[in-house]
This record gives sequence, C-alpha cells and structure tokens, in this order.
Amino acid sequence: MAWGWNANVPPNGLANRPSDDVPTNDNPLGLATPVGEIDIETTPEHRNLINGDPRCATWTRSYDDPDVTALRETLRARNGIPGLEVVSPAEIERATTLFHRDGFVAVRDALTAEQLADLRNAAEEVIAVLAEADPEGAVGGGAGGLPHRYSFGGTSASRHMFHRPEWCALIDLATTTPILTEIFGSTDYLIYGAGGDLALPGAIEYQGLHSDNVWTELHDPVGGITMRDLPVPVVHINFPLVDLTPENGPIRQIPGTHRSRAPIPTLADEPEWMRLSTVCPLPAGSAIIRDARCWHGGTPNLSREVRAMPNVEFMAPWFRSEALIRAMSHDRWTQLSPHAQRISRHIVFDKAETVVGEGFTHPRRRERERFREAQLDQMGDRAELYRRRS
Repeated sequence: MAWGWNANVPPNGLANRPSDDVPTNDNPLGLATPVGEIDIETTPEHRNLINGDPRCATWTRSYDDPDVTALRETLRARNGIPGLEVVSPAEIERATTLFHRDGFVAVRDALTAEQLADLRNAAEEVIAVLAEADPEGAVGGGAGGLPHRYSFGGTSASRHMFHRPEWCALIDLATTTPILTEIFGSTDYLIYGAGGDLALPGAIEYQGLHSDNVWTELHDPVGGITMRDLPVPVVHINFPLVDLTPENGPIRQIPGTHRSRAPIPTLADEPEWMRLSTVCPLPAGSAIIRDARCWHGGTPNLSREVRAMPNVEFMAPWFRSEALIRAMSHDRWTQLSPHAQRISRHIVFDKAETVVGEGFTHPRRRERERFREAQLDQMGDRAELYRRRS
C-alpha cells in the first residue's frame, strides 16, 4: 500500500484536531503532558517540541501543497552538511577522530548487500504491521509525537527489537565493532537498545533538536561538571535502509554540540543552517555513529519513499542507567557471536523466562500495554517477580 501523504492529517498532529479525536493518540498533549501521567519517549530538554513545528502550522500534508513544494526546492538546493566527510570502515582512527570532534561520524559500506537486504525485509514487515494499525499515519511517535513518524523500539511491546535476528546482527559487525572499540577505548562496552525510527512520505514537520539522554544529570552542587564534560557515555548507530537525500528526511546533526552546555534552541529560534545540517547524501547500508549527547533531530520527508533507519545503542564501560533493562530472550542470545553475547549479558533473560511483549508491535501505547498485561496475567505468581526484575 502507499503509506503517507495524507492531507486529512493536520500539521503537528492532534494539537490541530477536534477534541473528539484526542483518544486516538498516545500523547495528545505532546510534551505538555504532566510528568507521571504517560510514558513519553523524551527527556526534559525535549520539551521544546511541545508546539510541534510552527512553520508548517497552516500547511496541508499534500505532496503538491505550495509551501511543501517550496520547501522541497530549498532542500534540494541547499540541504546537507557542507563538505560532509564519509569514511570507510577501514579508517578506524579517522572515524574516531571525527566522532570525538563532531559528536558523530558517517561510515559507508557498514552493511553487506545481504545484511542490508535482510534488514530491509525485516523493517518492511514491521512497517506493514504499523500501516495496518494506523493507515492514516496519524498516531505519531518518538520525541514530540509527530504524525507520520514512528519508533521501531517505541512501538514494540518489549520496548526493543531484540526479538528480530536482523537487529541482533547489528550488535557485532566487522565494520562497526572496531570503531566502537576505538571510541570507547575498550571492548567492555555494553549493548542496551535496538530500535530506530522511520519517517513516512509527508512527514512535513521538523522535529525539534534534542539529545538522547538516558541518564540523570550529575549532582554537582558547585556546577563544576556535567555529563557533557565527561567522555562519551552512550553511542547510537543508525543504519539508513535507503539512500539519504536532501528531501527524504535525513537526520540532522549539529557538529560539536555533544560537549556544549548551551541551551538547545527551539524550532522557532533555530537558525536556518541548523535545519540544513543534515547527514546527506549518504548511501543505504552506511552507519551513522552518534554520541547521544549531540544535538540532532528529524527533518521533513518530502519524497515518495519511507525513510527507515534501524539502530542499536551502546553504553560506555563506565556508564550505567535505568535504560539498561532486560529485553532479549535466552534463545536469541545463544545465537549471537561471543563478543555480542558478552556485551549483551545484562539484557538477556534466563533460559526459562518469557520476554513479555516480545514480537508484538502497535503504534498505540494502550494496545501494547493491553498485550503485556494479558501475558502477565497468564504468568500467575511469576508476574510480580518479572515486574521487579524488569
């Protein structure tokens, strides 16, 4: 089916919809939702997304909308980081230097043709499930809950994609493991996440800049040190499944901001060069290796193709947080390489245990929770132990 470009879905989601439609969205108030009322996939600094993208508030989600057409022409002419350096997997030292300098690095040929094909097929299966559940593309997901955007991990009832062998294959790649080892200065880092995101054709909004914080800020009463003054705590690797172009929603990265204490600008205040600071052009099967602290955000997908970027997420040897949860079955763990088994030892379940939510995907949170609760009810006395350990 053709999924995307739906003029019936207003810009910025349910902020512009009749109140009768509010129950159809996981997070109808966006980041105005009071803390504790709903698990929004965000951090405190994401709250600059509360109003969505003000520039397109009056647009129509249509390929031929005049404002959409004008933005597409601008992106074709100017989008992309000037002089973007893309390295090969063999350039380990150069990749590491760029990573520590800019907060990210793009690496071509990270996936073989076979690995790319397998990952595409897996992603397409997940996308088909989401499309069936939300044919309008209206539910929205990820930071800000924008429509026409989804999180692979966020829509999984287990919160991760470790039930899929194609995602698990990304944990230990011959092309990325040496670079990760050099970045962390050790092989003792940990895997904690597997997910990524997708942007449908017609995702006309910019997603506000943010960092992917999975930590509580350091308590330093004199303000001498923050998480941004430390070595990299968390690294995410995204794998685009299509060539990233100026118009199909390439991720934007703001170089050097992984160490910045400056406040992140809102979309209304963000300078134009930041909106155009995107990692493109970049071929499918590349890897974008990111310091999670670096400011980044989604950009409009004004093309006619789905832009999907699965990812895997790692913690430094010295770093831990509540984001490190058990989410991988023992059977899946036994199929990993020795290195992948070692770095995933904190997220694997015992042999006889069930990964609650595994394999169930739905864009609406209430459906995911309903599935999880049904599984827990079937577990009887073991359910309480599961809740305490997970």
